[in-house]
Amino acid sequence: MKKEKYAIYIGLPVFLIFAVSVMMKAGWIVQFDAALQHVARAIPNLTGLMLKLSLLAAPKVDLIWMLILAVILWFKHMQPMATSIVITLVSADAVGFIIKHIVQRARPVQHLAIDDGFSFPSGHTLGMGVIVFWLILVLLPIVVKDQTKLFWIDLILIIWLVIVMCSRVYVFAHYPSDVCASTAFAAFWVGLVAICLKKIVYQIWHKNI
Repeated sequence: MKKEKYAIYIGLPVFLIFAVSVMMKAGWIVQFDAALQHVARAIPNLTGLMLKLSLLAAPKVDLIWMLILAVILWFKHMQPMATSIVITLVSADAVGFIIKHIVQRARPVQHLAIDDGFSFPSGHTLGMGVIVFWLILVLLPIVVKDQTKLFWIDLILIIWLVIVMCSRVYVFAHYPSDVCASTAFAAFWVGLVAICLKKIVYQIWHKNI
């Protein structure tokens, strides 16, 4: 429960700071985006690779990862967990869609034609962030008892999420503030839904382990 609360207490304020600053077109956002765009694109000629990496985290592909996880968990007799990942990701995508149309931030002018719609928040980062944080906060602490192994798995997942974030910035699909805000919102949403479902879903699971 502590990790979920930390995710809420940190994720929500960070997301709100970015969201309000973007809507108000705050000066620091422009500087923040310019600085991190330079960092993300420090290595040239990686557009093809970044597009492939980005594809692995596309919203539709995220739903495939979700379904694979849910099916595996269901057949492992972990139906409450299967239900949890579905509810968490689908609801996050729905809220993210609403936020996009509230903020209505245009994408970077250099964006590719395949990337349309509004820029804030990043759907790729949000979806993959939900999956990563759900694994770290909800599933892995239950199924992985070795703390050293758990640490390394969590680290690999975080590195993968950072790669997804960088890939979206590299191909000019999003501003750095878009992907950072999406990551913060993903952490917040996973923590919030986990706590809301604790008594309904996880309590059933804990009784069976």
